[in-house]
Amino acid sequence: MHARFLPGLCLIAAAALPAFSAAAQTAPDPAPAAQPAPSTEIEVRGKREIDKAIVADNIEQLTTRIPVLDVVPRFHQPLCLHVVGPDMAANEIIAERITTAATAVGLKKPKPKCRENALVITIDEPQRLFDKLVSRRHWLVGDGGRDVSLVRLRDELASGKPAMAWNRTNLANAGLNFVNFPQEAPFQRINRASRMVGHIYRSKILAVVVFDATRIGEATPQQLGDYAAMHLLTTPNRDIDFSAVSTRSILSLFAQGPELAPGALTAFDRAYLEGVYAVGQNGWRGKVNRAVLDAYEAQCAVQDPEADCQFAVPEDALPQPASANSTSN
Repeated sequence: MHARFLPGLCLIAAAALPAFSAAAQTAPDPAPAAQPAPSTEIEVRGKREIDKAIVADNIEQLTTRIPVLDVVPRFHQPLCLHVVGPDMAANEIIAERITTAATAVGLKKPKPKCRENALVITIDEPQRLFDKLVSRRHWLVGDGGRDVSLVRLRDELASGKPAMAWNRTNLANAGLNFVNFPQEAPFQRINRASRMVGHIYRSKILAVVVFDATRIGEATPQQLGDYAAMHLLTTPNRDIDFSAVSTRSILSLFAQGPELAPGALTAFDRAYLEGVYAVGQNGWRGKVNRAVLDAYEAQCAVQDPEADCQFAVPEDALPQPASANSTSN
């Protein structure tokens, strides 16, 4: 995407970074505390099981609902990313966050001078930009394989949403692309009879995220980058009811507000990204959901208190450590 397609850009303030206190940096080290006597207690911890039912429900709430035997859309080619916005420093951070997420799920590094298939735009007049793209029939809003109608996108713009996103996908079978016209079932043109039988998979060919610079509030570039990564690499639900969601997710950035929303991808977000890309071309919804649960369980096995994990049994409800001397009383 070149600058000529982006009219009306205005400067937005860079997110303020918290400064470290000089006193905190120069304070003398405290005197070493006295070492406690060796304990004779033997600590026995129960195994903390992931609450799979709750995690599965969160998957249903946060992601686009598709038939169980349909393929979850994802990129199968390297992510060729372009970030456009008035704040160059913020653009670099956003791009770095998205690239890190793409690398983590196994997407290869794009070749130099690749054609963009992932675009993030921060602009103060998204309605004007969108109207110009539509009037020029620009490839960014081309009809073929777009996952949302132009009417729906216009409604979202009119509602004042801080961010909007859309994708274009196609279907492929053994490396052959299917013809995919709007409002019609995709089909493949074959000039003669063929015995070729193979599975069909859905591939993203374009993903776009547009931020309204006048409505993103105090969202940091890190938050914007991770939010965009979820929309570019996966397909979140467009109408998430966060009152029905019990997990923390960067997808709540604008529903909760930047101050209350997570500052980065959460355990659920990382597990969902990993699950979508772990199953390859056979990414049926059922297989993806199982892969997400496996990834979530693997992440939470370390019991990282910062991981926002959801366990079936809270830690304070586990059996208490047994004292070696308590049995003699």
